[in-house]
Amino acid sequence: MKSSISVTGLLTFAGLLACLATLASFAGLFWWGFELVTHFRVQYALALSGCVLILLTLRQWRWSALFGAFALLNLAFVIPAFREDDAAAPAVAESQPTLRALLANVNAGNRDLERLQHLIVESDPDIILLLEATPWLLDRLRDLNKSYPHHVAEPRDDPFGIALFGRHPWGRSQIFRFGDAASPPAIVATITAGERSFTLIGTHPWPPVSAELAEGRNEQLRALASRVRQSQLPLLVLGDLNLSPWSPWFARLLADSGLRDSRRGRSIQPSWPAGWWPLWIPIDHALYSEGIHIRHREIGPAIGSDHYPVIVDFQVSGP
Repeated sequence: MKSSISVTGLLTFAGLLACLATLASFAGLFWWGFELVTHFRVQYALALSGCVLILLTLRQWRWSALFGAFALLNLAFVIPAFREDDAAAPAVAESQPTLRALLANVNAGNRDLERLQHLIVESDPDIILLLEATPWLLDRLRDLNKSYPHHVAEPRDDPFGIALFGRHPWGRSQIFRFGDAASPPAIVATITAGERSFTLIGTHPWPPVSAELAEGRNEQLRALASRVRQSQLPLLVLGDLNLSPWSPWFARLLADSGLRDSRRGRSIQPSWPAGWWPLWIPIDHALYSEGIHIRHREIGPAIGSDHYPVIVDFQVSGP
């Protein structure tokens, strides 16, 4: 006997997989494997919406209704990226400059230095945070020291080197570790621009690709939130946090720290994996506290890395 697979059967199977992944995502706090499926809300919503449209033409009313409900459920998580933050914009003195920060996970194996240099020249940032910064990279970026006299770095040959460059005076900077001594290095710097100062934190937690690394990342996020709560100055956090805005651990970070997501009202802005658009998710973040006013945020061009850079314009409004 010959068996054939119908279009309805294929669509139903695909829709059910997306529904199961959606349900599993609500258990993301309980197991690292379930958390991994939280990151693809946009893909689930699009796939389920496509199934609904085709199944409606095939008059599959019940499956269409079920998949439509799950599509709307995923969209409920996505829509806030297009909705303005409810927090009122702080008053900013006319004399206070607008600063530009560039966050770039350059990829430790990337040798396409020309595109990164071109981006720095074209975007003309005041602050540059480089993740996966290697000794090879920093040796070839020595000329940055002329335009960015303030810098601190811990280059490494693995994916967790870090470097920060700045034009404006620094009151203090240090390499810091959120978590135990084996955690990846982060940078904490106090920067003065115009009449006001703020704290900048650059960080790159572990990727949650195993139970141990996922717990390590979550511990680093808890330590980050604790450090943020202790800050007396306005604060900007830049980093590849290895989680999307739809992870329950991201929501917990915002709740515990009081930080806000600069993506709010500015669309999805996916940053990884570069070139693989069906899997695009936003894992490179710019978070900010009260006293920081975000003027603009965008995703930069490809620089030969598996991440797209993030460019943020902001002002310091207090204290």
